[in-house]
Parts: sequence; C-alpha cells; structure tokens
Amino acid sequence: MKDIQDIKIGLIGGGQLGKMILSEANRMNLKTLVLDSNKNSPCKNLCNNFYIGKLDNYNDILKFGKRCDIITFEIEHINIDALLKLEHIGKKVYPKPHTLSIVQDKSKQKKFYNENNLPTSKYSYYKNLNDLFLNIKNGIIQFPSVWKKTKLGYDGFGVKVLRSEKDTLDLPDCEMIIEEFVPFKKELAVIVARNFNGEIKTYETVEMEFNSFSNQVEYVISPSKISEELNKKAINIAIEATKKLDVIGLLAVEMFLTDEDNIVINEVAPRPHNSGHFTIEACPTSQFEQHLRSILNLDLGNTNHDGCAIMLNLVGGEGFEGNVRYENLNEIFSEENTHLHIYGKEKTRPNRKMGHITIICDKFDDAYKKAKSLKEKIKVKAI
Repeated sequence: MKDIQDIKIGLIGGGQLGKMILSEANRMNLKTLVLDSNKNSPCKNLCNNFYIGKLDNYNDILKFGKRCDIITFEIEHINIDALLKLEHIGKKVYPKPHTLSIVQDKSKQKKFYNENNLPTSKYSYYKNLNDLFLNIKNGIIQFPSVWKKTKLGYDGFGVKVLRSEKDTLDLPDCEMIIEEFVPFKKELAVIVARNFNGEIKTYETVEMEFNSFSNQVEYVISPSKISEELNKKAINIAIEATKKLDVIGLLAVEMFLTDEDNIVINEVAPRPHNSGHFTIEACPTSQFEQHLRSILNLDLGNTNHDGCAIMLNLVGGEGFEGNVRYENLNEIFSEENTHLHIYGKEKTRPNRKMGHITIICDKFDDAYKKAKSLKEKIKVKAI
C-alpha cells in the first residue's frame, strides 16, 4: 500500500464540507484534487489541484476520477454511472457508488429500510401529481403527511409537510414519496465512521432543532438530552444501517424519537454532515479527519467529548441575495469557548448555509442561552 502522502485523494464538490475536509487533509499534508462547477468554490485555493466540471456530467466525473487514487464526495448529486465506471477500472470510490445510488433516491432509501428491517415511517411512491391527486380523491392519502422529491432534495428543499389538500397545489410535477406523518419529540442524528477493515466508531447521539419555516437545522446539541437506553438504541440503529448499506467513510443517520419513545430513521447522508460540525472543537478526532481515516483505511480516532457542545448555523437572511455581508461578527470574539466558521461563499441567498458557530460549555443552559443570543445578533445580509 502507498504511503498516505503519496495517495491522490479526489474530492467531488467544493463547498463548505469540502473546505473542512481539506483543512484536515492539509494538516496531514495529503495530496488533494477537487472538482466543482463553481470557479470560485470555497475549496479552490485549499487543494493541490482544482478542476471545473459539472457533477452530474458523466465525462467530467470520469476524467476527474482517472486523475485520482481514491475518490470521495461532499454532496450526493453526482453522476452514478461515472462513479461505477471508475470503480470498474480499479479506482477506489468511497462511499461506494452502490451505496450512493440508494441514498440519491428517497424512494430507494425507504424501500431499502423496509427490506433490511430498519425502522422507518410508512410511505408510498408516486410517479407524478396526477397519481397523487387520484389517491387523495379516493381517500388513500391521510393528512397531515410529508411530501418529498425522490431526487435532488437538499438542506430542507424538496420537503413539505402537507396539512391539507390545499398544500398540494404548488407541488412540482415530479417523482415523489408521501410519508406518514410521525409525531415526534426530538429529531436525533448519529454519525458513524467505518473503514475498509470493518472498524466502526460513532459520535454521540445529537439532537437537532429545526426552523419551522425553512425546515433547516438551526441548532445541534451534543450530547442529546435523552436516556442512556435511547442513546444506545439510536447508535445501534445507525450502526446497523451503516453495515447494511456497506458504507466506507461516514454515514449520518437522521432519526425521529416518537411520542411513544420509538426511534425511526428519517434519512441518511453518506458524507460529513451538518450535525457533526461540533466535533471540530469538541472531539479529539473531528468528523472530517475521521472521514479521511475511513477512506484511507487507517485506524479510526477517538470520538469522545466532555461537557456540552452547541452548534448554530449561520444562514442567509430573508430578503437578501447577492454579495455577502456579515453583521456583528465581532460579538463572537468576546465570548469564551465560542468558535466561528465562515465558509467563504461569495454569494448569499435566503437560508443558504454561510457559516456556523460552535459553543463548548459544561452547563447546557448557559451554552444554549449564548447560542440564542448570538443567533439574534449575527446577521447574514447582502451588499
């Protein structure tokens, strides 16, 4: 096996997740190549070689992958046929293309959970709106329910809670699933790392607080405020999903804790995830370093952390679009154990993820109060 510093690691996608992966890769002096469609990607100046190409284009992905020894990604919307071809010619693609092909399609995801006895909500698949409206007319669809695009949904886009037939009037005509609405107390997530040797490490179960309007995560709290029994149950479900999906790399498993204390899988992401950003400051091994360790088949690192960590997302403000301007960032630097991450995106738009703040604290109430205060003070606007 090559020394890790001789391995060319190809990263598909040049956004904030890629930027944080590269931060760890550069610390270890790894050779990195990045492909992104944006010539001003946040990753542009952080890798050894930067290439411009479309992530859904077969030839662009194939040409890029042939330059690399190991290919990984920070976003799911990638041409699968090209990844399969790269795997066929001997390139290492982690997580595997087969894993990604399941995750890319929410209908395939749900079918996979059912076939593998992984707990999830009931669902039905619809090819188009006409089929959906027919089932609504026949009383088959019960409200409330959850509509999801089968493909290309991301960061809360492509998801909508349907509380009545009126909520279906502005839906796009595309393939979709309708999920049974699950009354839940908390939204949880567990990040699992697995290398080629089958070694597995997990991070603490976290709970996520979502913005009811944008359906995006506002706060991630670690550790979650649940019993140890439920914590172990969530971790075991995440590990089982990782094994059955045959993931090499990271898998973020998002789950609902129902009113009856059952845990069901909502969705998974085979990459570093917003729910794991706190690990940069809170854990000996961040999720980004762990991802690199996993795909390089190195021993996995320590995931423990003491005290409490709260991460809050900084997103583009409503009504602002264009060159970004941040207000009141200086407020952060007067706070102890408070860590700022700005992603380096030139343009803002409503609800676009532009950065995050992580607060480390022994007392949850103190950290949560600080997070709420900073969320009110820090504004992401446009020039």
